[in-house]
Amino acid sequence: MGAKVQIPGSTTLITGAGSGIGQATALAMAKRGAKVLAVDINEAAAKATAEACQEIGVESVAFQCDVANRAAVVALAEQVHREHGTLQILVNNAGVGMSGRFLDMSLDDWEWIRSINLDGVLYGCHAFVPAMLEQGRGHVINLSSGLAFLPQAMTPAYSTTKAAVLMFSRSVRADWGTRGVGVTAICPGFIDTAIIERTRFFGDVDNPRAVALTKRGFSMGHPPELAATTIIKAIERNRAMAGVGWEARGGFQLTRILPSPVVTLAARPLPDFVGRILNRSRQKAIAP
Repeated sequence: MGAKVQIPGSTTLITGAGSGIGQATALAMAKRGAKVLAVDINEAAAKATAEACQEIGVESVAFQCDVANRAAVVALAEQVHREHGTLQILVNNAGVGMSGRFLDMSLDDWEWIRSINLDGVLYGCHAFVPAMLEQGRGHVINLSSGLAFLPQAMTPAYSTTKAAVLMFSRSVRADWGTRGVGVTAICPGFIDTAIIERTRFFGDVDNPRAVALTKRGFSMGHPPELAATTIIKAIERNRAMAGVGWEARGGFQLTRILPSPVVTLAARPLPDFVGRILNRSRQKAIAP
């Protein structure tokens, strides 16, 4: 499905390129000879990444853009096409997090995370892919998540947006792949990035101790360079989906073989999960 794209000499645009997976991917692309267009809502961060790519010896330009703003993405695409031509590679990486129970969140909070994690991907594809299809060559990388197929009671919004990105990617791959443009959904597990700094916490997890524990957990995750390497390989091999980290790859396989009740039980908040197991043990102990 789709023609394999050569990274050397390509024009690659990466959103959320100011830090984490986006920055690591920008540097990885630059090392392989791609022109890198670094996009981030933080202009200074985008410029820092572009400068780092230039030091590697490739052309790189920074752009400030809020991917949740449809008009801004359209304007970005117009400028990019005018100044740099048609992309060969588009990496829709920008994303944020949200943790807490569904009823502790407001609908405004849902609109916020959806506008970035899902709509940002749709806007990017709608603005850049038509020109890629016209040239009959290209590759789109959409950042999903290992939580796209592993339900969690405390991440309903994040998991939902990432599951939507996964299904969207699979759907358009079936269409665009017949016209030369490959599409890959990247599903990272725990990656040591600054996404926690752009995460909203609610209810049980909205306290300093819980937030600190979450940050500590992510700090022990895989380096963002692992995700960048996975993205490079996915482009070179034109893969439909690629997990990053053993937990993401293993989680996908487990959801295919475990009974639905087991998956649902594992999705419960940890205290509920442990409590359910302890209660069953007590009941067995006192049973006549």
